[in-house]
Amino acid sequence: MASLVLCLSATVLFARSTVAFNCSRPPIYVDIHKRAVHDSAVFQYGSFIGVGTPAQNHSLWPSLSKNHTSFASHAYCDNSTLKDCQTSTGGFFNAQDSTSFSDNGNNFQSLDKAGNATLDGSFGQDTVRLYTHYFETDGASQTLLENSTIAVADQGTIVPGIVGVGLSSTVLRDLAARDMIAGKTYSLYIGQGFDRAGGAVNGSNVFGGYDSGRFTGDVHKYPMNTANINPMSVRVKDIVISESDNPNANVSLFDPAKFPALNTQPDAFEAQLTTDQYALSLPYQITQNFISHLGAEQDNTWNDNSLKLKNPFNGTLSLVLDDGFTVTLPPEVLMNASNITPIQDREKDSTAPFLLSAAFLGQVYLMADFESENFFLAEAIQKNNMVMPLTFCPKSTPEAYQPPNQSAWLKQGLIGAVVGGVLGGIGITICAYCFWIGFRRKLAERKIDKELEKGKKAKMAQLEVEEAPEFDPPPKSSNPLLFKGWRKR
Repeated sequence: MASLVLCLSATVLFARSTVAFNCSRPPIYVDIHKRAVHDSAVFQYGSFIGVGTPAQNHSLWPSLSKNHTSFASHAYCDNSTLKDCQTSTGGFFNAQDSTSFSDNGNNFQSLDKAGNATLDGSFGQDTVRLYTHYFETDGASQTLLENSTIAVADQGTIVPGIVGVGLSSTVLRDLAARDMIAGKTYSLYIGQGFDRAGGAVNGSNVFGGYDSGRFTGDVHKYPMNTANINPMSVRVKDIVISESDNPNANVSLFDPAKFPALNTQPDAFEAQLTTDQYALSLPYQITQNFISHLGAEQDNTWNDNSLKLKNPFNGTLSLVLDDGFTVTLPPEVLMNASNITPIQDREKDSTAPFLLSAAFLGQVYLMADFESENFFLAEAIQKNNMVMPLTFCPKSTPEAYQPPNQSAWLKQGLIGAVVGGVLGGIGITICAYCFWIGFRRKLAERKIDKELEKGKKAKMAQLEVEEAPEFDPPPKSSNPLLFKGWRKR
C-alpha cells in the first residue's frame, strides 16, 4: 500500500512539473550567417534579429554568459577599444527612429553576474524581431516580441550586438512567459562562417526547440553549474594530439612520461563553455605541453593571445570529457592558413576559469534546458542539407533525426538497378513490338500493291478490242447448171 501511495505521489509530482509547459508550441528557428545590418556598409556574421518600429535589422552574437539582448548606439565606437569597431558591432541602433522604443533610464538592474559587465549603456523596451529564414530564395518570416527589455550600449570592449541566452535570458523568459515557446529551452550551433574561424559553415539558434538534423550519435547530458558566469561546464580528463600522416603517433598532453614537468597524471579539470571568445583557455601546464610538443609561440594577431606554430602541423586535437564523449578539432581548425591555433596562451598564476570556447562549439551541437538546469552535447553535423526544428519540451532528452531504415538493396542502389532493368526491358520490348508492327505493315502494303497491280492488269485486259474470227467460205458447186435449176423458174 505504501509503495502504491509513493507511486501515485510521484505521478502527481511529475504531472505538476510538466503541466506548466505547453509542448505543442513549435520552436522558433533563427539562423546565423553574414548579412547586411543597419547603418553598416559591410555584411556581418550573427543571428538574424531586428529591433524597433520600423525594423532595424542586426546580426547578434549569441552569448551563453549574458542575459540581455543588446545593440550598439552610434556613439559606441567613440568609446570602445574594439578592433575594427565600425564594421564589427553587428549593426547600429538609433532609438530616435523607433516609434516603439521607451527608455527605462536607471530604473532597471542588469541581470548579468558581477564581473561580467563588459558593456555600459542604458535599458529600454522595444519590439524584438526574431527572423526565420530557411531558404535564400524565400523571404523571412518574423516572430514579434513586443515590449521586451533591450540594452543600448554606449561603450565597452566587446562586440555589443548580443542576444543573451544565459541562465536569466530576457528573450527566453519573455517567449516562455507569453506562451510562445514550450519553455526556457534553447539550442545552438555557432557555425564557422565568421572571420576568426575562417570557415564557410553557418550556424543556427532554436528558441524552445532543437534542430534534429544538426547532430548525430549519442546525446550526452550534463548538469549546469549556476555559480559560474558561464553556467554550462564540463570536466576534461584528457587531451590527445594525433598526426594525420601517422595515426598511431598519439600524444596525450596529460602524460607525465612524455612531459616530465607534470610529475604525476593530472586530474580532470572543469571548463566552462563560452561563446565570448574563440580560443580555448586550458590549464597552464597543459598549455605548456602543447607549446613544447608542437613548437608554438605567443601571437596576438586576433587580440586573443592565440598561440602560433613555428612550423605547419597536419593533425588533430581531441578533448576527452569525463563521460567519454570525445570532441576533435580537425586540422583546419587546429591550425589555420597563418599557422595560428585555437589555443590561448596562459599566465602561470592566472585564476581565470578554463574555457572551451567557440572553436570547441564549432564541433558540437549544444541543447540547454534552463527549466531543469541541464544541458546536452552531441556531435554536430556541420553542413546539413535539411533544417528540422522540433519542440524541446523541458525535462526531456533531444533525439537526433533517424533516417528511415533501408535494406541492403536500397543502400547499395540495387533497387535502382532492378527498376532500371525492368524499365529498360519494357523499353526494349516496346521497341521490338513497334519494329514488328512496322515490318508487318510493310508486308501488308506490299501485298496490297501486288493485288492492285494484278487487278489493274485484269481490267486493262477486259478493255482490249477482240479481232474478228476467220470463217471458211461456202463450198463451190461442181455442176453450176444444176444449181441454177434449183432456182425459181
